[in-house]
This record gives sequence, C-alpha cells and structure tokens, in this order.
Amino acid sequence: MIWMPMYIHIIFSYLASVGFAVFLNAPKKTLYISGSIGMISWTIYIILMRINFDMMSANFIAASIAALLCEILARKMKKPTILFVVPGIITLIPGLGLYNTMYYVIEGNFQESFTTGANVLFASGSIALGVIVVSSLFRTYYKNLRKNEKVEIHKVSQISQQ
Repeated sequence: MIWMPMYIHIIFSYLASVGFAVFLNAPKKTLYISGSIGMISWTIYIILMRINFDMMSANFIAASIAALLCEILARKMKKPTILFVVPGIITLIPGLGLYNTMYYVIEGNFQESFTTGANVLFASGSIALGVIVVSSLFRTYYKNLRKNEKVEIHKVSQISQQ
C-alpha cells in the first residue's frame, strides 16, 4: 500500500462514497451520511493496516463497523439499510488487487496471479462476512423485540377482555 497522509485518505474516501451514492440515485438527504460511513470504514481500515493487522481482519472490522453504523442510521432516518451499506463499504473493495490479478494472468505469471487472486477473494469474503454478521444480529434483535411486543400486547388485550 502506498503511504499517503491521512487527510488525503479521508477526503477521497468521502468523495468516492458520495459519488457512488449519487451513482445509485440515493436521496440527497442520505448522501452526506453515506459519504461519512465510507470515510469512517476506510479510515478504520487504513489505521488497522498501519498498525500491522492483516488485510482480512482489517476488512472484516472496518466492514462490521460500517454495517453497524448503517443499521443504526437507517433505522433512525427510516430509510432502507442498503442506501448506506453499498456506498459505505465501496471504499474497501480491493480494486487494485483485482486489476493486478488480471494483469498477472495476461502476463502469464500464474503463480503471482493465483496468490493475488486468493488474497482478493479472502478480502472480499471478509467484507461480506462483516456486513452479514452485523445485519443478521440486528435483524434477529429487532425480530425478537417485535415478537416480545406482540406477546405483551396480546397479554394486555386478554386482561382487558376479562
């Protein structure tokens, strides 16, 4: 990874996330939030990589935090979570690794292609796993919360009927 000052990472990750949200026709009210989540996830990833985390762990943690923020803000703003998740994790996608994998294939360097491709595959899987784990936990929590509310409402209606 090329070393750049942190403010460059922050600015361009925000712009990339907002640009992708615009590309996906997100409502104008959600653009700054999508950009902020993408900026936060990329900043966390960069900080973890600078303190010598491996790429898969850094991607998993950054994607998990991004998904957590997306779930919270989607419920607070009463918008679908997908409006925030896709722009929020787009900065984590290992595009250079994908490019290098194809480049090594074209060059005929299959050993390097396989190594780079495997790293990209694992990094992408850790991003997906981070989002899935947090989303599943949130959905399970809210499903149980609604179920408990229905049970309480049912008990109150039984008491009022007596």
